[in-house]
Amino acid sequence: MPSRHAADIRQVAHKTGRSLDEWCELLEANGVGDRREAVNMLRDSYAVSHAFALAIANECLRRSDDDEWGSDEYDAEEEDARW
Repeated sequence: MPSRHAADIRQVAHKTGRSLDEWCELLEANGVGDRREAVNMLRDSYAVSHAFALAIANECLRRSDDDEWGSDEYDAEEEDARW
């Protein structure tokens, strides 16, 4: 993760009023499909700055990808559908 994103991630709750976990849950609940879609939604619907939206989207996507490693079964279609 670029150092700028790391600094933004540490400040997410303070600057946005929601924890990173809350943002990730919100993105997943809204079926956000990719990073661009996540950034646009955070900026347009929640007035999150572009820098924070990008950091949140990247971290949530990384977490989502990490969850795949814990699964015993690999599903390529599910991987493509994940954001």
